[in-house]
Amino acid sequence: MDDSRKFDKRPRHGFMLKTSEQLAQRKQRMEYERKIADRDKLLEELHVHQIELELQNEELRQAHFRLEYTYQQYLDLYNEAPVGYISLDDEGSIIRANQKLASMFGLELYQLKDRPLMDFVASADQQAAQARLKNFIDHPEDTHLDIRFRFGNDNERYFVGRIQGRRLDAFEDAQAFTGWNETLLLVISDVTELKKSEDKIRHQAFHDPLTGLPNRAGLHEQLENALSLASRHSTYGALLFLDLDRFKPINDSLGHHTGDKLLIELTQRLRAQIRREDILTRIGGDEFVVLLAEQHQKKQVMAVVAQRFAEHLVESLAEPLYIRDQLFQLTLSIGITVFPFDKENTIHDVIRQADTAMCQAKAGGPGQIHFFHASMQESAKQRMILEAELRLALSEQQFELHYQPQFTADGRLFGIEALIRWRHPYRGLVMPDKFIGVAEDTGMITAIGDRVLELAAQQIAHWQNIPIDSDIQFAINISPRQLESPSFCQRVLCLIEEYDLDPYRLVFEITESLLLPNNPNVTDTLERLSDYGVSFSIDDFGTGYSALGTLQNAPISQLKIDRDFVHRLTRHAEASTPETEERHLALVNAVLSLGKAFDITVVAEGVNSEEQKRLLERLGCDCFQGYHFAKPITADALTQFLMSMRSREE
Repeated sequence: MDDSRKFDKRPRHGFMLKTSEQLAQRKQRMEYERKIADRDKLLEELHVHQIELELQNEELRQAHFRLEYTYQQYLDLYNEAPVGYISLDDEGSIIRANQKLASMFGLELYQLKDRPLMDFVASADQQAAQARLKNFIDHPEDTHLDIRFRFGNDNERYFVGRIQGRRLDAFEDAQAFTGWNETLLLVISDVTELKKSEDKIRHQAFHDPLTGLPNRAGLHEQLENALSLASRHSTYGALLFLDLDRFKPINDSLGHHTGDKLLIELTQRLRAQIRREDILTRIGGDEFVVLLAEQHQKKQVMAVVAQRFAEHLVESLAEPLYIRDQLFQLTLSIGITVFPFDKENTIHDVIRQADTAMCQAKAGGPGQIHFFHASMQESAKQRMILEAELRLALSEQQFELHYQPQFTADGRLFGIEALIRWRHPYRGLVMPDKFIGVAEDTGMITAIGDRVLELAAQQIAHWQNIPIDSDIQFAINISPRQLESPSFCQRVLCLIEEYDLDPYRLVFEITESLLLPNNPNVTDTLERLSDYGVSFSIDDFGTGYSALGTLQNAPISQLKIDRDFVHRLTRHAEASTPETEERHLALVNAVLSLGKAFDITVVAEGVNSEEQKRLLERLGCDCFQGYHFAKPITADALTQFLMSMRSREE
């Protein structure tokens, strides 16, 4: 080779170009190979992932199968359960229920869907059921309630269901799941037979096996309720202890079988004489107890009711009993106690008191009635005599009216109040406080009130013809029963027309209690008579229950300060102290201020001294009634007084 070419540094372009192309091709080949490798690797990974997915799908298929199997087991258990399951929404409608519940209701499952549960509850139990459902939702408790469910569409057939329940707590994302609307899950068990067994056991525990009457335990339960009722309402009840006279000789001589027959016949006789609400019990042997259902505010009234009932029972045995063609003439010894005898009375005290009274009655001979407290027995007898005499007084017109004038501070006569008196043939003149209470309790007050109206109308007509001062008003006391009668208004209007009375001169004195807003009949009567010109006065104001709003709306033209308030204004009053005087002064002053505020005349009654009159005048009272001015007098005496006043004026 030529040495000159050996050292020639000029580039050999052909060789260099071939090398670059080779490099590029090599690079492309390497990139391709890398992609092939990545693809193979990705395919391998996908294959592995596919295998994993297939494994997971297999697990899911198995889990789904197990879930389906479990769900089917749940459905089988849910529908074949021995109790009824039911889910409700917020409105109490049925979302779903199991087959057992449908069978209990005597219906198909589809007939329950979307129906209110209350559709299947007995009417009498619906209120209790609704309250308990609300309690399950608001305050879940481990309690149950036994209610009656209607069977099918039959309103006459029921079964007793015991319901328990709890609130269903939805998951956190329940708002996004529109299908979730179940609020309450209930479990209902058919306990009809269980309740029958429980009732049977309870009946055996609380009832006498021979007569079927409640026994001593049953009496204790009922008497406990009666004592609680008397305590809550401040009333009195009565318990009668009955013992069959001469029963032991009969039982010993004729045998227990005859004695049992006798007790059964006696029970039937007694049952026929008592009311459904009264409680007749047998507490052992020949001893029976009657708990009267009614209670009264007045102890004396309850005593009279018990006395009459006991007499009725004694009379019911006047007819002899026949057992195996043998005649038995039975009598009862009856002890009565009116409870509570004191604040600490227990059921055992009440029974012991009645038992003690029965022993006292038995000591007096067969067929006797005795009260636990002897004075109560005498009081009951006297009241019964008074009732009989009152009825006779009505039929023989033994009632008359006395009249008490009413004056202003300057001595002017402005009114006359008619006051009833009873002209008793033996007792003489009987004041109203001795008989009005009895008349109200017996209902005779309406007839007596009508008689007072008649007598007053006749006398007022006579005085109008004298004539006397046209400004004088005539006050007549009206009982609550009269004013509550729908015919009272028409009765008054007939008297006004019959005797040609000036209605603007009539003032009816009523009690505060009649102004209570829940007395629409009274309100209507007041308004109708007021439209005719009749005025109304509230007697003994301050001792009742009227509200200022009612007083403002009622047609009242006069208030009368109770005589007891007037009496206690001075230190001469019994148990009066400077402090009590101040309180009564404030009370009287309040009534006078009330009268001025409502533009109502205020009359102080029972003003019996000059000291009382002056004190009342200083307080602003200028109308008075009382012994200091004039006592109640007869119509003839008052006529002479009116005539003398007229002659002095002339």
